[in-house]
Amino acid sequence: MKALIATDGSQNAMEAAKLFANLPHTGPLEVHVLTVIYMPPDDSGGMAYAWLPEFIQTEEARAKEGFAQIAALFQGEEIVTNHMICHGHVGHTIAEEARKIGADLIVIGAQGHSAIARVLLGSTSDFVATQADCSVLAVRTDKLPATDGPLRVAIAYDGSEPARAAIDEFVQSSWGPRCNVELVHVLPHASLFSRAVSVDVEAAKQEGEKLLAEAAERLRPVVGDIHSHVLEGDSIGEAISDFVAEHGIDLVMMGETGRSALSQLFLGSVTRYVLRHAACSVWVSRAHREPTTA
Repeated sequence: MKALIATDGSQNAMEAAKLFANLPHTGPLEVHVLTVIYMPPDDSGGMAYAWLPEFIQTEEARAKEGFAQIAALFQGEEIVTNHMICHGHVGHTIAEEARKIGADLIVIGAQGHSAIARVLLGSTSDFVATQADCSVLAVRTDKLPATDGPLRVAIAYDGSEPARAAIDEFVQSSWGPRCNVELVHVLPHASLFSRAVSVDVEAAKQEGEKLLAEAAERLRPVVGDIHSHVLEGDSIGEAISDFVAEHGIDLVMMGETGRSALSQLFLGSVTRYVLRHAACSVWVSRAHREPTTA
């Protein structure tokens, strides 16, 4: 696996790197660490930039210190190959640098967990998770898993191609018996579609159970403890977020929803909702895709 860890030198970023370093895996892990120094636009004819050289020097020294701390987390087969320092828009730069190196995964701390902070459209983790060309692990550092027990993972599954890809990515990660997996399928009974047509709820539940059984069979060779849940709710994202809170989930994994440029704008998308409301870390599984064009 080739991973890019985004860090701003904060404790939040360090805890995100620690979580990723502690995830079980097999095979070599190529780690790139990226620090982006935000450069605000100069609207004062250049006068405000008198402080710039000192600012850059301070930030780069901080970045190098943070890189050393993250590098110390990875040993053995893991190879910390590069520390990149870039200047520019933080979210855009993280997504672009990940694309350039062909990253399989971006690891980033999810800043802000208050009710207000979670709906800020400008959050870097939200931007990266929805715009990157690869999978993204957004880490809630205020809800880190215990180190003395199995990782509790919820996988949202609806039988779609992105959901199947998420199962495949989990299997390939070889997390093994250190994980307890809760498979979740949601029936959005209050959707516009279910209001407009007659829906056989029992048949829908049976179909959901069948889908989860197929997913469980795919997971069984690498995971010992698997439970399946067919839920109902006013929205899929809300049902998943509520399940996470009620069951003490450490990490929720889901296939990307909404791949087009237009669909990424809808606030109701399942991926965005879970990213902003789930009280745990979120792994958005995404096969490499071509960058979206305007």
